[in-house]
Amino acid sequence: MPRFNGQIHVRVSSRVHEEVAKEAFEKRTSISGIFAQALVVRRALRKIDPWKLICEVQAANRGIAEAEVERAVAKAVKAVRKNRRG
Repeated sequence: MPRFNGQIHVRVSSRVHEEVAKEAFEKRTSISGIFAQALVVRRALRKIDPWKLICEVQAANRGIAEAEVERAVAKAVKAVRKNRRG
């Protein structure tokens, strides 16, 4: 089984790098923190096909309360922040 050390190296354009760096500065977090939050949100929404029409996405998720999704995302973000602090 492979070992995971918690590091992911990502290459992005200089424009995306600048945008993420500015956001991180404004939010008083790190670039890694921004990417970690994005991955948490991606995990929460992974069952949603981004190529579907909005009406298809809404129909597929009618059984999930908006508050439930918000709680799941907030819980996941909190866990990432806690793990980052060590």
